[in-house]
Amino acid sequence: MAVLIIAGLDTGGGAGLKADIETVSALNEHPLPVISAITYQNPKEVRGIFPVPPEVIGEQVRAVREVFDVTAVKIGLLHGGAIDVVAEETKGLTRVLDPVIASSSGFQFLSPEDVDVLKKKLVPGSIVTPNVPEAEALTGVKISSVGDMKKAVRVLVEELDAEAAVIKGGHLNFTDVLYWDGRDFEFPGESVKGFTHGTGCAFSSALATFIAKGLELPRAVEMAKRFVEGAIMFSNREGKAVNPLWELQRDAQRWKAMRELETAVDKLVKTGELLNRYIAEVGTNFALATDFNEVFAVKGRIVRYGKTIRPVGLVELNASDHLRRALLKMREFYPEVRAVINLRYSEELVERAEKLGLKVSFYDRREEPEEVKRAERGTMEWGIESAVRRLGEKPDVVYHLGDWGKEPMVLVFGGNAEEVVERVHRLIEA
Repeated sequence: MAVLIIAGLDTGGGAGLKADIETVSALNEHPLPVISAITYQNPKEVRGIFPVPPEVIGEQVRAVREVFDVTAVKIGLLHGGAIDVVAEETKGLTRVLDPVIASSSGFQFLSPEDVDVLKKKLVPGSIVTPNVPEAEALTGVKISSVGDMKKAVRVLVEELDAEAAVIKGGHLNFTDVLYWDGRDFEFPGESVKGFTHGTGCAFSSALATFIAKGLELPRAVEMAKRFVEGAIMFSNREGKAVNPLWELQRDAQRWKAMRELETAVDKLVKTGELLNRYIAEVGTNFALATDFNEVFAVKGRIVRYGKTIRPVGLVELNASDHLRRALLKMREFYPEVRAVINLRYSEELVERAEKLGLKVSFYDRREEPEEVKRAERGTMEWGIESAVRRLGEKPDVVYHLGDWGKEPMVLVFGGNAEEVVERVHRLIEA
């Protein structure tokens, strides 16, 4: 299935055509990118725009429509002179219009006159997907609540003749409102931590793709919203923007992490008798994080088995809450740390670590604030933060001496599972 995209180029690599192409590709359809403008921008600002001549845009659209079976088109950034051409060349297609009027940094892409042309030429017959400021500009309705959003979507459909309208609530309350076929639909959401540059592009191109797949509009809106929430949650730190490839990358990293940790656990098991005496009474576990902060560990832990050791279960996602929280807290300070194992505390183990040149720190559970102790969780996060701040640099080993009903423990961290295994080998063979 081919999805036509008419949008601008974001030189910062966060929004526009790049986000659209990645979105359509991630959803397993074929993108047909038509460039409408070249922007000069980075994650901080838009510095300017070079509009592609309208006749060139028209030629691009005709070239692909003559060969590909296109049913849906996503329309993004346009300049005034191109609106008429795009309206003409996309006749007969289901149009998803993302009305890009201004950037979040305040750069004005469309003049008030251009907005009027957009309302007359492209809004009619399109599925329009404005955010709150864009909806206000198109409808004149001041939006400060879901009720106002419902008024604005009705104006877009009943007065401006859109086929349907979805107002995205990311600027307001994270609830999206759709008006279609005479009915209102609400899609609640919640604040998701991550970069949001490119959300409008990803949403509209995902919506066009789901429509091309044959989904009914309310279901397509719901799936596009959830897709974008994931793209924010697993956003691109380098580009400071959403990551439309998140599902593909997450699944690839899950597979890689499972294999890496399984191999490392096998190597640990081969140490058998040497490691047996350092297995914690509550069991030892070994955890590995992906770049998406998903943590794999051994289901049921690693335990003593006669004179040797063995894992109770398989490597699984979220198999150890204890080590997951320790690792994720350490990664807040040092994202390059990806693996950790817990061992039974012994003074000689700590001394060996220091002699081997490993950076060692500790936390004292007697110093734990009462509010942390009373909380259901939080001790591990407090402890790791205390150890990091005490050392003033990245620790390789963190230990604590326990507390009432809490076993003393040593945590060995590393950049990957192999490094943790190598450090454990050096510690127990010293």
